[in-house]
Amino acid sequence: MGFLDIGQARALMDETSLDALVAWGGPNFHYLTGFQNYFDNPGASIAVLPRSDSVAPFLVVADWVEQAARAAAWIEEVHSFPLWLEIFDRDQLRNGKPVTKKPVRYDLGRNLELLARLLEEHGLGSGRLALELGVVSATALEMLGARLPAATWVEAGPIFFELRSLKRPEEIELIRRATRYAEHGLRAVAGQDLVGADVTVLRAHYEKACADLALQTRDSGYQGTRVTASVGGNVSPLVSGGRRAQPGDLVFFDCGALIEGYGSDTGRTLSLGAPSSQAHEVVAALRKGVEAALAVVAPGVPMCDVFAAGQDAVRRAGLTGYSRGHVGHSMGLGSGEMPPFLSASEKRPLQESMVFAIETPLYVRGLGGFQVEECVVVTPGGYELLTSLPRDIVEVACA
Repeated sequence: MGFLDIGQARALMDETSLDALVAWGGPNFHYLTGFQNYFDNPGASIAVLPRSDSVAPFLVVADWVEQAARAAAWIEEVHSFPLWLEIFDRDQLRNGKPVTKKPVRYDLGRNLELLARLLEEHGLGSGRLALELGVVSATALEMLGARLPAATWVEAGPIFFELRSLKRPEEIELIRRATRYAEHGLRAVAGQDLVGADVTVLRAHYEKACADLALQTRDSGYQGTRVTASVGGNVSPLVSGGRRAQPGDLVFFDCGALIEGYGSDTGRTLSLGAPSSQAHEVVAALRKGVEAALAVVAPGVPMCDVFAAGQDAVRRAGLTGYSRGHVGHSMGLGSGEMPPFLSASEKRPLQESMVFAIETPLYVRGLGGFQVEECVVVTPGGYELLTSLPRDIVEVACA
């Protein structure tokens, strides 16, 4: 049914003089409704939460997923639009049904017309509405502006990230499970003969290990993996192919898994055979940065202080020119980096139940990519570490 704090959402809307919050698909639609939509094309998953509790929230989905939406979402008012699919009830298999014209695929303009009409019917047609402008196409925004000229559209992203920054225990458990997958897959990769492996093979080893774990445990929440990798001194990550690993090479590996939409994020550097002394020195400095950042994690500590502790420790350890935009990011729905970031400019304090990946990666052309990344939950007394891998270079045996 989802983890949204409706009271907090309405309080944030009140603070910013908003009349409604509009989710435009993706993780925010999932978070707002509790429903992770399979057919999540642009403009195909829309949810509206009014500020006033006297105005009903509603969502718009394709008819194909309407049944699933009604079962999963806490929002009772569900509207649907037709797809090209033909859907029968069982008694219509033999009896037939009236022939109706189907769209070739789905009509964005029709969806936006439906959204505009529903906003008007709910008294929101001329309101101040928060929409995810960063993910809405210029075409869709132009259509909405033409259809609802009296409405004012503002960016909803900061509100959603504020809502999602504090995790409920159930959310933390999903991230914890996803982290177990991430580490299981990474350990499995390190146990393979990687000589001759390119990025495609590395990814395949990782994906297979995680899929095998899901099959063994009958884990119905498992939804796949994410891998970023590079081989040897060419530090640019590739989608596939690339250099084939040879004895002595370093392999940069940043990975995660998804459980019911919640992602993990961790990484290490692998070495095919014994790593060089230079590689050891780099990882030792990066490790000190992570450990220094972790040492100051606690409720009330400004996020910029965590950044300063991590970056300064790496510099003191010998990498004097080390400079990062951030040393960590929030974790939750989705598999990418998300705010708030542990950066020099972020003054807000850490709060209990925030979940972060703390990292000090470095890319050295001609040597390789380096990663030390840990996942933590902020607790009343400091933090709980979700990751468990050693922070050194992971040595891979060469056949």
